[in-house]
Amino acid sequence: MLTFEKIREMERTERDTKKLQKLPEDVMEQIKEYLRRKERITEKSSADIIELENVKNTINRLFEMRETKITAGAIDTARTGIPCENLTKEEERTFFLVLDVLQSYRKRFFEELAKEPVKKEEKREVKPIYKVKKSLPEFVGPDMKIYKLTENELVELPKEVETLLLKEGLIEKVE
Repeated sequence: MLTFEKIREMERTERDTKKLQKLPEDVMEQIKEYLRRKERITEKSSADIIELENVKNTINRLFEMRETKITAGAIDTARTGIPCENLTKEEERTFFLVLDVLQSYRKRFFEELAKEPVKKEEKREVKPIYKVKKSLPEFVGPDMKIYKLTENELVELPKEVETLLLKEGLIEKVE
């Protein structure tokens, strides 16, 4: 039969060790039964009320310590393959769910890391080609280059120059 002292001892042992401590397989049932017994007391003294609150807090701390160790154990198992020990049946289900998620994440991460980077094709801006309709004297463009355009010549021009020359009807786009 589980007592407050036994619950406290489980909590102390769990706190003082790095690994999960072996608990009775039916620990959950024993804890539930203990709480039922304490809550069934009809005429509770102040000591009974305090003990009930203390035991609930102790159970909570015990659960949280084991929860932390289970999570850390799943991480260790995902990294090393060495399984976690001293899990109850309920904890095993949680452990393997967490482990599956971690292993899946690790696999995707390292597969992605191993992939060769895909080189993005350099996008070369395709500039339109224009046919000069009428010869022009030399001029300096906004890019500080000197342009001399002769009739029927095919050329690529900076945007500002092509806009002006198209507007004046001096060039036409070649399809």
